[in-house]
Amino acid sequence: MTIRVVLFDLGETLWHFPKLPPVETIRGETVHRISDLLRSWDVEPAGELFFLGRDIRLAIEKATDEAYWGDLVSPDYPALAKQVAAEKGLSISDEQAVELWHTWNLGGVFLGRQLYEGVLETMRWLREHGYRIGAVTNRGLGGEPFREELRHHGLLEFFEVLSISCEVGYLKPDPRLFQQALDALGVRPEETVMVGDSLRADVGGAKALNMITVWKRNEAAGREKDLEKDMAGPEDSEAESVEPDFVIDRPWELTTLPIFSTE
Repeated sequence: MTIRVVLFDLGETLWHFPKLPPVETIRGETVHRISDLLRSWDVEPAGELFFLGRDIRLAIEKATDEAYWGDLVSPDYPALAKQVAAEKGLSISDEQAVELWHTWNLGGVFLGRQLYEGVLETMRWLREHGYRIGAVTNRGLGGEPFREELRHHGLLEFFEVLSISCEVGYLKPDPRLFQQALDALGVRPEETVMVGDSLRADVGGAKALNMITVWKRNEAAGREKDLEKDMAGPEDSEAESVEPDFVIDRPWELTTLPIFSTE
């Protein structure tokens, strides 16, 4: 079967966070942004509301962890933010909940996210050789803010489809997230390669649909990151039983695999 499409995970596959800002800086920026938002609603960020950002984070971690190891239904993150605000006596609309959720997300650029060496060169090589490219990613933030981050890193132009868990409604390894990308591109699983760093989420999820899988092994041997920085799940004790078709250590090595034709 001829390969037509390459799908990528993002976090720890195409980009990483080599040096996060100090915790105090992250916490201070979160408080500052949320405080400004509350004041724009004529609400003083005092008392329990001062800890709104912290408690949103705790609610996100709990809900994402339960979903990832449970039914794989993506949490409604703005609804979670709205619920946390209500628990602190602040009633907000659905529109305000979305605004609060976006405000809470500091974004990967602020957190020092960088592309791995050779990512853009790999993307150009794939496109020059006729391969179509998409992304399948577990994320709590989609929409234009996320697309702007992809644009910032020079990636947006390469992706024909973005299958994002919070938009589709399911987390990897649920096959429905992968299937959304396949349907959008009009290709069969056997014509598709999935590249990712998580044995459970990326390799296991894609193999369930009979896709060819490439595991990007990272430097921290044995440490599996299944979700983005702001929604990291625990290691999967069963991941060792998942066998990828190919293993690479750097993105550019993808172009040397025998499954790709250079003719």
